[in-house]
Amino acid sequence: MVWFGKFNKKAKQAYQRIAVLKLVQMMKLYSKNTKISITIQGDGSEIFDYSLPHPHKYTRNGNRYTLEYALKGYFSTKSSYEYLNDIIARFTLSMKVLSTNITSTKDDGIELSYFRGLKSIQRANNYEKGDRGEDNVFWSIKLYTEDLIRQSGEGNLIAYSLLESFAFSRFIERSKDKSTLRAKCRGIWNWYDEREWTIPTRQGKGMTKEEAAKYSAAKNAATKKAKVIGAIEALNFLQEKLSIANVSRQAQVSRDTAKKYLIELGLKK
Repeated sequence: MVWFGKFNKKAKQAYQRIAVLKLVQMMKLYSKNTKISITIQGDGSEIFDYSLPHPHKYTRNGNRYTLEYALKGYFSTKSSYEYLNDIIARFTLSMKVLSTNITSTKDDGIELSYFRGLKSIQRANNYEKGDRGEDNVFWSIKLYTEDLIRQSGEGNLIAYSLLESFAFSRFIERSKDKSTLRAKCRGIWNWYDEREWTIPTRQGKGMTKEEAAKYSAAKNAATKKAKVIGAIEALNFLQEKLSIANVSRQAQVSRDTAKKYLIELGLKK
């Protein structure tokens, strides 16, 4: 009995030493800033077109170049992480981004507000006001998908892996947040698959009443699906059960709608 007592005491001391070590490592981590590297296809004029701050490092290779910025803060919280991903998304909405990379740095950083000249989906002119959302990451993936459809020709199947590769190569992926990016990719892929890989015509002049009605119904369905996807992301973050009732409550949609999209997203049989 005494042996077990000594063992437990030693184990507790070892555990405390590990906890202190982790705390020290974490404090060192938080003392660093974030370095973001963005590789862009272009001639470099984009830097001036979008009033980007002077990069800490600029390298060029043929028709592509890489910008490196030290950002103030480590971006360890969920809100700051989402904000950083939103800035990356705005880069992809503004120019041809080939890849991004995030590391830590001890260099002096700049505020994210320096990138306010970049486009966001709210400022894009090729979508109706009613179509625009606040999720720039979602819209970046969606617009990339439409580019793929145009390149391959409408009606041709687009590999899901292309969407996932695009998302993971540009946005920050953490162990528990990969599912968030996958959910966006899966929702977008399913949406275009249901429409046989065609790009729906935007509502405007020359549309018949039937076409306008179909467009309105499709837009309404897309809005509900986006709400369900957002609810799933929120429930995953809160570590709550992905039940029909919880999704319905979080998304503020009917139980039937919640069930439909949970099945469509492969989260319920």
